[in-house]
Amino acid sequence: MGRPDFAERVAIVTGAGRGLGRAYALELARRGAAVVVDDADGECAAAVAAEIEAAGGRAAACDASVADPEGAERIVATAGERFGGLDAVVNNAGFMRNAYVEEMSVDDFDAVVATHLRGSFLVTRAAWPHLRERGGGRVVMTSSAGGMFAMQAECNYAAAKAGVYGLAKALAFEGREHGIAVNTVLPMATSRLESQSAVPDYDRHYPAAAREVLAPRRAVEPVVPLVAYLASAACELSGEAFSVGFGRYARVFVGETPGWVAPEGEAVEPEDVAGHLEKIRSPDGFSIPVDIYDEVDFIASVLEGD
Repeated sequence: MGRPDFAERVAIVTGAGRGLGRAYALELARRGAAVVVDDADGECAAAVAAEIEAAGGRAAACDASVADPEGAERIVATAGERFGGLDAVVNNAGFMRNAYVEEMSVDDFDAVVATHLRGSFLVTRAAWPHLRERGGGRVVMTSSAGGMFAMQAECNYAAAKAGVYGLAKALAFEGREHGIAVNTVLPMATSRLESQSAVPDYDRHYPAAAREVLAPRRAVEPVVPLVAYLASAACELSGEAFSVGFGRYARVFVGETPGWVAPEGEAVEPEDVAGHLEKIRSPDGFSIPVDIYDEVDFIASVLEGD
């Protein structure tokens, strides 16, 4: 496996004006990448680009919105115009507008989904032909434990982040024959997202013992190496997701149990389902399907086994 350097490679990082995005951009540039630093706050994007150039790297600032088709095209065009191509995309842009569901406005739901999910789709769609042309493109998506495992008062954010996970899985399938790898990170780090919109009742739900252990280690820096690896040509994985934070790196996956197989030819009643819930829910012998065809192959093997 090769070293994750970025000599002669070009990368886009969205939401790169602050926090995690800024850290990603700086690290990719330090390893040799030319980086398009995109952020809706143009001044922040310009400052990060200037920081990269002052350190001897190559960077271009862009203030286009990822949620706008023309904006996504402009981000990708900046990579081509300034650096002659594109090898990697890190979809990081996002914000939070938290509220319990009965208080969540439609505008706040739509705005969060538009940036996190629609934005990841639009930027990746615009980049796709260029990544195909390179024959070894890499895409890093940003999901969240708040989407995959749930958290109160952020149904908009959870829907968007769970959607990003599904989007990444679909694109990983499509990217196979083109040499494009698509993977997902679920980062946990102190970020501007939290300061933008506090989560109601956060302290009440967050176990005090866990807070005491984790708080001192909730920094941006431990997240960066994983993202840099996934964005590099050295990464041969695709379609996977990783929880990262506090110095811990772990795989996240959706699995499927063998379940209960109803007797062939017999009608199934709700009472039958209730009576077999233990077997339906038992994780023994679970599978982690790579795609839907892998899933149906698993189902067929279960049926044949019975």
